Amino acid sequence: MKQLVVAGCLILFFLTAERIQAQSKSAGGKIIIGVPTTSMSMLPVFLAQDKGFFREEGIEPQLVYVGGRLQVPALAAGEVDYSASAETVLRAAAQGLPLKVVIYMNSRMAVSLVAAPEVKTIAGLKDRSIGVTSIGGSLDYAAREILAKNGLNPERDARFVGLAQSEQMLALSSGSIQAAMLTPPFDSMMEKKGFRRLVFVGDVLDYPQGGLATTDKKIQENPAQVKRVLRSMLKSLVRIRQDRDEIIGYIAKRWKMDPEFATSSYETMLKAYSADGTTSRQSIQSVLNSIKGRSGPVSLSQVVDFSLLEEAQREMKIR
Repeated sequence: MKQLVVAGCLILFFLTAERIQAQSKSAGGKIIIGVPTTSMSMLPVFLAQDKGFFREEGIEPQLVYVGGRLQVPALAAGEVDYSASAETVLRAAAQGLPLKVVIYMNSRMAVSLVAAPEVKTIAGLKDRSIGVTSIGGSLDYAAREILAKNGLNPERDARFVGLAQSEQMLALSSGSIQAAMLTPPFDSMMEKKGFRRLVFVGDVLDYPQGGLATTDKKIQENPAQVKRVLRSMLKSLVRIRQDRDEIIGYIAKRWKMDPEFATSSYETMLKAYSADGTTSRQSIQSVLNSIKGRSGPVSLSQVVDFSLLEEAQREMKIR
């Protein structure tokens, strides 16, 4: 009888220990973050991993590449815990999926409209071809908005071509397109070759780009883990602004570029990175306005949830 009691106590002990470990793991532990690109718009995520900010918060992230179109299915199916394709997820949330953007890395677009040397103004793009990453995507939308703000009809006065960034550079060099929407360091590289930077999109268009999103279920059932992830990202955003030389060196090493391009890329991206993980209500509304075929108005609370971000900001005395 005594042996049965002891055995029962041991079983209870191990079950309790496993439950405690599971709870501890769920509060922090291993997570999977889906990143849509390896470009510098993802720098805050990479920095948080490489500098140990996730580890400081008890998080063990696995960064996996997930194409933009697969981000929402992967997140909804639980194959990834967080998606770094905030705009894609926001569009899905606007259609009714139980997903939320929880932090923005870039409160503005870190993109430049770069044109052939003979094109001196945006108005000079009339009847020209413009490269964008994908037709119907955020850069396509931004290019059309910029043309419209400068008196052109984007549906009639220009032709948009969907190309990857590297392909846009080649097409621009060959003359098959006359302008391109380029991110760092490609914008600086083309400018050095004599091409003209007509405008930095973040200066003229209020539109966020890049952030982390997760499911409503994750926010409700595991807020501790979500907040740990947010704290890690906030540490990264703060470090980016505080340690210029360190970050430029990090950019040069990670993206294997010359210090000159690393510096120009840092200075360009710094205009776009959010200081505290937030962006304006109007910028989020701009994303919603860009969604074609919306069935009706969408409230911000349907697509974003900054409640845990605000808690993390207060704890870290960021706001």
